[in-house]
Amino acid sequence: MPVPPHHIISLSGGKDSTATLLVALARLPKSAIQPVFADTGNEHPATYEYLNYLESHLGLPITRLTPDFSRQIAEKRRFIAMDRRTGRDKRGAKLRWSNRRKREALAELRPSGNPFLDLCMLKGMFPSNRSRFCTDYLKKQVFVSFVDDMAQSGQRVVVWQGIRRDESDKRKNARLFERVGPGFYYFRPLIHWTTAGVFRFLDEKGVRPNPLYASLGRVGCAPCVYANKKDLRALFALEDGPAILDKIRDWETRVSACSKTGRAAFFHGKELAGARLGKVHPLVFWDRHRIDAIKHWSEKPTRFNAGDWDGFEAPEVEFSCSSEWGLCE
Repeated sequence: MPVPPHHIISLSGGKDSTATLLVALARLPKSAIQPVFADTGNEHPATYEYLNYLESHLGLPITRLTPDFSRQIAEKRRFIAMDRRTGRDKRGAKLRWSNRRKREALAELRPSGNPFLDLCMLKGMFPSNRSRFCTDYLKKQVFVSFVDDMAQSGQRVVVWQGIRRDESDKRKNARLFERVGPGFYYFRPLIHWTTAGVFRFLDEKGVRPNPLYASLGRVGCAPCVYANKKDLRALFALEDGPAILDKIRDWETRVSACSKTGRAAFFHGKELAGARLGKVHPLVFWDRHRIDAIKHWSEKPTRFNAGDWDGFEAPEVEFSCSSEWGLCE
């Protein structure tokens, strides 16, 4: 007699993944369900509290996955310390780390206990629209590894994803059921649902949504490199907004120390109007994209300018951080 499949619910603390979990609980016994949360280390404190609420309210433990970059950091430290390269890159900059940058990087580049910060220090930069390594390393890889380990052991696994077709063009053709590999499947029960329908379903089930929805259009990293001006303004205005700003200031200082250039800004990928990379000096670009400058920009009631994303005000934006895996919402 075949062993029944194990059902993994990709949970983010957002409305869609929470509704997906409730659909699973309505159809399956709790013993067959495992909610899994990939913790980036950059979630809003309210999201962690919300996950605790779901565990208590539903009587179901949530598995939390956290990547560990200790080995990679040790390797990067050895590389920096032993760097003796000669020559220059195509822009004329020396390939080798300068002695000053070596000292600063080796003094700072150590596991911090926060996966998001560790990854950015390892990269010497923050993620951006050009280099979205955050979702890949902090969510996708750790989640896929977790599921693959089960599938490779002979256990059939069905991953439930809270993906809706009306979210974006990238998701408009999402399948209800999909075979990924031997013993590994996707199931997306919400593909025909709407935002209003999701919130209505949560209310009918007596489950409150993440309280961040009272102020923010999306729930996920706080902040996310894809956040628009409206969400940033709302995020910084929250009670713990000053603490979030302090966190990013500290991270910018620490990641800058681990950068070969000595500069790293959290929102360097936005290229705000008047400060486009290549059009201004790199020091000016960096200074205008540090978190305090971004906060000032978010408070300006300007219309959309090329590069500043002020026009993307809708809660459901196509610039989501994980369209394939549905890990963020």
